[in-house]
Amino acid sequence: MQFAVEAMRPDGSVVAEQIEAEDRAQAAQTLRAKGLMVLRLDERGGAARASPSPADRTASSKVTGRDLILLSRQMTMLLESGTPVVPALEAAEQQTSKAGMRVLLRRLRERVEEGDSLSGALQAEHDTFDPVFRSMVAAGEATATLPQVFARLCTLAQQRQQIRQMVLGALIYPIILSVLLVGVVAVLLFFVVPRFKTLFTSLRAKLPATTQFLFDASDLLRTGWPYVLAALVLLVTGVIVCVRMPGSRNWLDQVLLRLPLVGPLLSRLIFARVVRVWAAMLRCRVPLLDAIRQSMQAITNAAFLRLLARVEESVSSGGRMAHALAETGLADPVIVSALRTGEENGRLAEATDFVSDWMDEDNTQMVQHLTRLTEPVLLAVMGVVVGFVAMALFLPLFDLATAGG
Repeated sequence: MQFAVEAMRPDGSVVAEQIEAEDRAQAAQTLRAKGLMVLRLDERGGAARASPSPADRTASSKVTGRDLILLSRQMTMLLESGTPVVPALEAAEQQTSKAGMRVLLRRLRERVEEGDSLSGALQAEHDTFDPVFRSMVAAGEATATLPQVFARLCTLAQQRQQIRQMVLGALIYPIILSVLLVGVVAVLLFFVVPRFKTLFTSLRAKLPATTQFLFDASDLLRTGWPYVLAALVLLVTGVIVCVRMPGSRNWLDQVLLRLPLVGPLLSRLIFARVVRVWAAMLRCRVPLLDAIRQSMQAITNAAFLRLLARVEESVSSGGRMAHALAETGLADPVIVSALRTGEENGRLAEATDFVSDWMDEDNTQMVQHLTRLTEPVLLAVMGVVVGFVAMALFLPLFDLATAGG
């Protein structure tokens, strides 16, 4: 049989070739004898591997970040205790109570049993395992450090989840205040204002401009709310469509990074995520250029991706990473200095690890500070809106009281 092979040399470079072997196991054994770590091994001209059933695909698509954290923990514990990869996958499969994870782990175990490497099996499940995960596992297989790799993958996933929870938690209170503000305005315009309008109409009172504006807004919402709702739906739909268009998405990403307060924070959060990926991959002995390339798969901001592409181009042409970062303005001078020192001393992995931890702490403080600033602003807006409505409603009453007195 003829097999198409993709394998990694001990120096981290990837080779693609075709070999002849009686079966998949013999092909994998031949490659390992050459000192190659198998990434992918596909039979050519033979029977194709059976495709997963639609039920299996649906089940595996439900795998979440928490599931991957649990899998990394299980693999770390099992591999550190000396359990081989296949029994470790089988044990993890038996221990999980989630159908999607059982399906996924069964497919991984079957591929490894047939001669694939673990990284090759993960490559076949690219919808579930991102390039960073796959590259780190491939490096762990090449350097016989799989237990340490899974420990770092678990830490990396936990850090991502903590940052996500921190940002979402910071947004909860402003969102609640915003919803409360909209609800208060809706109650005023739909129920309170019409009653005052009836009163002033019966008294034939002369209305100030602010009061007339408030009554007109109330009438518009009460009689034309279907049109207002339709306009809001169209607006939201238009925004979603524009965001998904490449040109509009690029423009929006640039605008977000240039916003006051929000832009610098967003930039630091994105860069902290990139540096965390660098630290984890460099600790696993992944080459720097590969770490930069794979980290680009972990973010979606188009403007940031272009800057990282310039860093990759500079490093691939023989330049220093810290110098490229300084030219693109991706990082603060103190961060660039720390990375430059680590790069010059041959301790870039330690430097990126230190910088990522420092940025996480600093970003947490920035998010908390921005949240503390947002809360009084929203409360002030709510007070201004309610005060405006109260002033607009009570001014005619004061005029009537003065005229009657």
